[in-house]
Amino acid sequence: MKTPDFIRFLLFLPWAGAVLAQPDLSGWSSMVSAFEESPWVADLEVLEPGCVLDPMRPELIVDGVRGHSPWAGRLIAELEALPLAEHHADRALDRVLDNGMLRLRLVQAASDRHRPAMESALAEAGLPIEWAILPMVLTGWDAAYYGPGRRAGAWAMDLPTALSLGLDIRRGWDERHVPERMAQAACLRIAQVRDRHPDSPLQQVLSLVRGGNAGNFFDADALDADLLGWLHLLRVMIQVDRNFRRDRLHALWALRERDWVPFPCDVEAPLYFSHHRTTGWDLRSLRSENPWFTTDSIGRTASRPSVRIRREWLTASDSAASAWCGAQAPSTSESTWEYTVRPGDVLGTIARRVGLRIDDIRRWNQIEGDLIRVGQTLSLRGGLPPEPTQPTTPASSTDAAAWKWHTVEAGESYWSIARDHPGVDLADLLDFNAVAPEDLQPGMRIRIPLP
Repeated sequence: MKTPDFIRFLLFLPWAGAVLAQPDLSGWSSMVSAFEESPWVADLEVLEPGCVLDPMRPELIVDGVRGHSPWAGRLIAELEALPLAEHHADRALDRVLDNGMLRLRLVQAASDRHRPAMESALAEAGLPIEWAILPMVLTGWDAAYYGPGRRAGAWAMDLPTALSLGLDIRRGWDERHVPERMAQAACLRIAQVRDRHPDSPLQQVLSLVRGGNAGNFFDADALDADLLGWLHLLRVMIQVDRNFRRDRLHALWALRERDWVPFPCDVEAPLYFSHHRTTGWDLRSLRSENPWFTTDSIGRTASRPSVRIRREWLTASDSAASAWCGAQAPSTSESTWEYTVRPGDVLGTIARRVGLRIDDIRRWNQIEGDLIRVGQTLSLRGGLPPEPTQPTTPASSTDAAAWKWHTVEAGESYWSIARDHPGVDLADLLDFNAVAPEDLQPGMRIRIPLP
């Protein structure tokens, strides 16, 4: 039976408990395109030029494609049954593939920062991991997002729902921006909408995105064009995502984390973001790395007792950090060490392997371009010296005690291998192996550190 017109009218009134889908297809396109100017894109591009911004061409991949869960398969079938499904899917696909697939590359790169942990949380809760695609089409997986309807965080969660799930939200502090807390809250909320609509993944999605009434009174003919466009963006992203290799970006995010350090600044005096004027630091980067502090006053908490500061800001001048909050910057002295170029090395892979920036390696070694030669010795500062080149067999029982061999199988990646070995992080695998993520091939043997 069709929903009466007056109920449809009430359904979409804000005071009736519905939360408008945020964003629609056009809004998502504009928001994700703006990521190109984000500081984190520049950081990843410095670590490996072209990793995000180089144009890509869509390719049809048949072998090794990840399958969908039954839940995702049912959701796609429900979306395909909506009015004008192919028209809206084509519009969404055009936005995803436009301009050398720039939007897809940006949103995939942004999601790679926290998505592995979210997928682990979903799997632990017994929920389909495709739910982790939803933040990609809601906010582009922007943990700092704040939008209409007082929605915030990568999941664009509204305030009443967040409070009902136990998130701490008060003046100056909002746990919707804390990735690990949002992972827990999102799993609880997904379980709630699943229990309410066990037979319809589409109603589950609508309930989570637009509020309970949107799922309870679902009527396909009542869906407006903006919402239909957004739903088919979700459909396209689920179908395209499984063909997208993400290992390299996981690795680069792990390296970027080394560029940002917690600055405790343990003083009684109040701390304000506006104090950045005394340091010359980039306020946009500072705020985006600490989005849980939502006012100018920084009210540190037990879960975030420090402020994330770019390492180079501390090493450049201790007086700047001291001026910011009256405390001395932590010691960041860097040791100097040497790296011998191996066969197959380029500056990008060396930088990724040891956690340094390409431009710094060039500057320290008076290298003008990208040309290096096997056997050349590079002088490096800080970073993480890599493990010795892996032997064909364990060198000794002592060496073997710290790690074990694993033979790479078809379809495996560093990320999936780390996921299948509890207690082993992606960064551990990258540190223990000289093979770049994009060069991993079936039949290779890699080292798995013992937890």
